[in-house]
Amino acid sequence: MVWDPNWLDRPVALVGLSGCGKSTLARLLARALSWPWYDTDAAIAAAAGMSVADLFQTYGEAEFRVRETAALTEALREAQVIATGGGIVLQPENRRMLREQATVIWLDAADATILTRLAADAEQRPLLRGDAAARLAELRARRTPLYAEVADVIIATDGKTPLELVQQVIAALRQGR
Repeated sequence: MVWDPNWLDRPVALVGLSGCGKSTLARLLARALSWPWYDTDAAIAAAAGMSVADLFQTYGEAEFRVRETAALTEALREAQVIATGGGIVLQPENRRMLREQATVIWLDAADATILTRLAADAEQRPLLRGDAAARLAELRARRTPLYAEVADVIIATDGKTPLELVQQVIAALRQGR
């Protein structure tokens, strides 16, 4: 069967904690839909001329969140797949935009899975420095109700290949028509 994404009339935004697979899945899903994709963290880093970790260290989280809202506003201007940063849901304005302007897929994974995925990239994850397991548990407790507030679909990524996840998201999008 040939996939025809023309009926999709709004962006598809992927939300979830760092390490759930948002960036990887965004690229693959965009390819499957023949759509562009946009990574808010990558866009922020490119505009700032520094990594997200350096931006946090130099300007602080509050400035990063302002830039994150600007990146989300830009991303929502066209039909594309959007990989958001894990904290995108912290700002009420971002949650409002996601609910009103996108189909939101919440990707989730067990803490053990996330910690394994992030272990090789700890320097690029400023909010997971220090006791990563305790910090991740804290982030999950704070953000879970916010992800639930914006999510149209929830998908567990544990034990699934990226291709299986793309197929699962596409099936969920088809059901939501």
